[in-house]
Amino acid sequence: MRPFKYALVLAFFTLFSCTNNDDDVSPQLVSGGYSPGVVITLDDDYVDNWVAADDILKAYNWKATFFVTKCSQLDDTKLAKLTAFKQYGHEIGGHGLNHINAPQFIAVNSADAYLKGEISPMVDILDAAGLHTTSFAYPFGARNADTDNLLLNYFSILRGTTYGRLSPNIHNCYYTGSPVVFGLGIDNSYNHFNVPYFLSLLEYAKNNNKIVIFYAHRPVQTSHNDYETEYNTLIEICKYVKSNNMKFYTISELSNL
Repeated sequence: MRPFKYALVLAFFTLFSCTNNDDDVSPQLVSGGYSPGVVITLDDDYVDNWVAADDILKAYNWKATFFVTKCSQLDDTKLAKLTAFKQYGHEIGGHGLNHINAPQFIAVNSADAYLKGEISPMVDILDAAGLHTTSFAYPFGARNADTDNLLLNYFSILRGTTYGRLSPNIHNCYYTGSPVVFGLGIDNSYNHFNVPYFLSLLEYAKNNNKIVIFYAHRPVQTSHNDYETEYNTLIEICKYVKSNNMKFYTISELSNL
């Protein structure tokens, strides 16, 4: 496995970690914060659904980060589709080889067993496919300070999860400079699901030079099950970002700000 150690990043994390087309232009720090924008992330292994959504959302020049799990079960055709994503400008991140709850597994087994069974094989498979990843999203959002410190040896940025329809000015779904970030789920099944609310988070980001982080799973036309995000939700988010001259970021671009 290839270590990804950055002393300054780890020092920053120790001090400030939180516990629980134009798109090719490099992100710029602006007065009062970052160039306002969004990070859209999608989790798991719904490659064909992601391709279908990408066909629709290209009209907005969007960029996304696809956090892939169970990559040992992806055939060459799906790996080629992920490669095409990367060539387009999307990012491929890691989501564990078998979608394991990291803190639970480590408590029963060990950190070494977790790295050898869940992280190293995933990294090797993605590397072999030319999909080198520098980012990781926790399955189930399950994390703690120990897992953060462990995985920041191998990835430059980690994504957890956050929930609730909180006032935008107190929500932790915005990038703060920490190498651990928290995405708000936009699947229809979440209790906080509300497209106007998601747009209000984007409005706050626009007005305060912030970057909001969202996560989804399986894009569909109409949702009937958990872990599904309707096309319309993604369209409304992308439309707002595009019409307000905000930026689409991949998650690893945050670690380079």
